[in-house]
Amino acid sequence: MGMGLQVASIGLKLYGASQERKAYELEAQSYEEQKDLAAIQSSQQERDRLRMLRTQLASLGTAMGAQGVALGTSPSTLALEKDEIKIANRDIDRIRLMGMSNQRKFGLSARGSRLAAKGAIIGGFSKTVGGIYDIYSGVSGD
Repeated sequence: MGMGLQVASIGLKLYGASQERKAYELEAQSYEEQKDLAAIQSSQQERDRLRMLRTQLASLGTAMGAQGVALGTSPSTLALEKDEIKIANRDIDRIRLMGMSNQRKFGLSARGSRLAAKGAIIGGFSKTVGGIYDIYSGVSGD
């Protein structure tokens, strides 16, 4: 009867390792989806910031035009336009950096989960081999 329980234990260890691997794979898939969402979010934030810049520049042009100042001729208008573009470019650089950082973080997490999945299988096999050795050597189970 003891040997039957040991054999059943070996089977359950393999099954448990397989289930653990599946759980890690699902976790990795979730991280990959979060990585893709981070890329989409970063891209959307960049487009939003560019849209805001265009709106600000159009507003500036309208305000100067309403005052009778020809666009592109006023040094103060050109300076304001240059500053707005400079600020927007810095914002966009930060958006890109944060987006890439989030994508990398989720990519590394996915890779870690996949490695853990492999570790679960290797651990399950090592326990199984140990159980088989115990059965053949006559050692009682753990």
